[in-house]
Amino acid sequence: MYYTGDISSTPQFSQTRLAGTAIYRMNLSQIVSFKLALTGGQISANDGHPRDALARERNYSFKQNLLEFSSVFEYHFLNYRPDDYRSKWAPYAFLGFGVLRILNPIPGYKDYKATQPVIPMGAGVKYVLSKRLTLSGEIGARKTFFDYLDGISDGDIHIKNYQFGNPVDKDWYFFTGISLTYVLYKIPCPFPYVPNRSIINKIRGH
Repeated sequence: MYYTGDISSTPQFSQTRLAGTAIYRMNLSQIVSFKLALTGGQISANDGHPRDALARERNYSFKQNLLEFSSVFEYHFLNYRPDDYRSKWAPYAFLGFGVLRILNPIPGYKDYKATQPVIPMGAGVKYVLSKRLTLSGEIGARKTFFDYLDGISDGDIHIKNYQFGNPVDKDWYFFTGISLTYVLYKIPCPFPYVPNRSIINKIRGH
């Protein structure tokens, strides 16, 4: 998990932190799936490698623990899980809605709610290992609607006449991961066997 905002305007993979997710997916068709996910992780950033003189003067760092619940629809660009399994893989895109909970709000700045809405979006690829196991890899972005994910925002704090934050850009965070899913339900036979009792009775009569 990593973030972009007032500290990092682009993803800094050196500041990536470990995260995990538990998912429940329903395959509505060969094209569309619906997924519920509970994701937890940490984001962090610092001005250790300042991009400009403003960041050098600011010399700020933060760590934030996040918990997210999301629901998304996945659209497969190939027929996913066909009956004959000729196509065992499928690229997909996803879009949905989520709720973010900030577990350790950074004190000392403007008040903001620790629970915030987010929009999950991204893309990935799935590969069918067996009738019950599927391997997936995806990269997703979370659009937030506030600017205090890193604890700073609109320049209400200044250092040596430098504006501390950017009031225009909202914060984002990202999740990149690999998941393994298992089919929980039993796969029923579409044509259950019903014995012909009249034939059995005739055999018994002879």
